[in-house]
Amino acid sequence: MKLVLIPALQAVEPAQRGRAMGVVAKRFTIVVWCCVAVLLVTGFAKTPSGFLLSTESGYGQLLLAKHVMFAVMIVIGLVITFVVAPRLRALAPAPGSPPPAALLAAEKRLEALSAINTVLGLAVLLVVAAF
Repeated sequence: MKLVLIPALQAVEPAQRGRAMGVVAKRFTIVVWCCVAVLLVTGFAKTPSGFLLSTESGYGQLLLAKHVMFAVMIVIGLVITFVVAPRLRALAPAPGSPPPAALLAAEKRLEALSAINTVLGLAVLLVVAAF
């Protein structure tokens, strides 16, 4: 979203940016959580029996590392969805009003959490590639 949507929003009038971002974020969140559900179901279905929490082999350790990173990503996603995003909506300024400091802090928190999830996602891909 940050690489495509946010730069594209620069072409939209400032008054419409927030509204557009809200609509996109709501739909994006639905897609993300559906993808997480599919990844959970398929990941557990494809995990060989006895390897879910195994640390007895290199394969088991990599698989456990992947599961832990994915679980942390889910927790961060829950924080974004149920804590940060509602706070951003609640702090949104009226049209023409300057953004409050709390809104800017919430935006920075969202950016940091999103960056952490991106790094974790890349790490999960690297672990999967190592299989």
